[in-house]
Amino acid sequence: MDSGIGKMATLQHFTTRALVMLVLFWVCSVQAQELDANRLALPVQLFEDFSRLYETELGSIRPCQNSVGLYEYKVCSKALKNEGNSPYILYSKGVPSTNGKRQIAPIIVLFHGLSDSPFYLRSIAEHLNDKGFTVVVALTPGNGKLNAANDMRDPNLQQRWYAHVDSIMGLIRPYSNKTYIGGFSTGGTLATRYMLLHPDEIDGLLLFSGALALSDSAENLGQIWGMKWIAKIVDGDFISIGSNPYRYPDAAGYAGLTLADVIFEIRDLLVETKVSKPIFVAHSLADIITPYSGVENLMAKIHGDHQVMTIDSSYDICHQDLVISSMMMVGLKIDKTQLNISERCAIPKPNPLFNNMMAMLDYFFAQQLKGK
Repeated sequence: MDSGIGKMATLQHFTTRALVMLVLFWVCSVQAQELDANRLALPVQLFEDFSRLYETELGSIRPCQNSVGLYEYKVCSKALKNEGNSPYILYSKGVPSTNGKRQIAPIIVLFHGLSDSPFYLRSIAEHLNDKGFTVVVALTPGNGKLNAANDMRDPNLQQRWYAHVDSIMGLIRPYSNKTYIGGFSTGGTLATRYMLLHPDEIDGLLLFSGALALSDSAENLGQIWGMKWIAKIVDGDFISIGSNPYRYPDAAGYAGLTLADVIFEIRDLLVETKVSKPIFVAHSLADIITPYSGVENLMAKIHGDHQVMTIDSSYDICHQDLVISSMMMVGLKIDKTQLNISERCAIPKPNPLFNNMMAMLDYFFAQQLKGK
């Protein structure tokens, strides 16, 4: 194994709970010292700026109808399909340190995947928040909306994605001295690009089913001139409402080709950029939407103390199911009558190794924060 990649803990089979319990015991002892005394009390200004950002993007915002947690700030809008698609911040109450001043705790910013919403990062965000982190879960432009037809064929969609990531990171920059960025699928792609362009601002990268590569056929289409114009025609009147209340029935072809452009840009950046950053990776080897080779290539070129959890293909965990916990399935009301249940990944299923994945994530942060 290339020593430049750093330490990589690859888990392919989980036959006992012994490793998980050992990791959790050690992690808790370290993080209890590192994070509990550093919970962040965020200023009202950040919440106001967060709201204004989405008021500009969505056209209007309104008070949320569903109650939120004691330490949650959520931005709701009538433009969204429902409040589960809303962006949110899970923050900590904040406690004074020995000198009476509140300490600045690490902030983690997460971005969701193409055609889905912040709902899909809920279990990961809540887990990290329970560990003492403040977690910002953004809503990427064009997603989560009642009517996304114009967004999904917007020639400026790629630049809107980039500008939104820049805006979110600009909002949180004054409030953290350690910042981690990451996401699920396309969210991980956008996070990777930001890290490569702004390495001095980022302390680590988190990738869940990171879309750093697509199938050969999808990438070949992305390299054909004029294919986006054809995709707009094929997409037709994009439908936002379907069986799943937290994602679109399909990913728009135009938006998918836009994602391919972002991936190609990242590959160009990797040729020119010399960055050393720790990366956490969780990826199913049964994922045919975003092949593991993409993140594997990224880690080969980015030096750092990486932690990698690959899930053996025998578990048959689909791309979107990696981030779904059993608890999330309780709130995920799927109308199965609208689905072709014979298709392999048509019906969402919880990741049976979700808790193991969170244990590895805890280990990653314990290593990063040890002695800080």
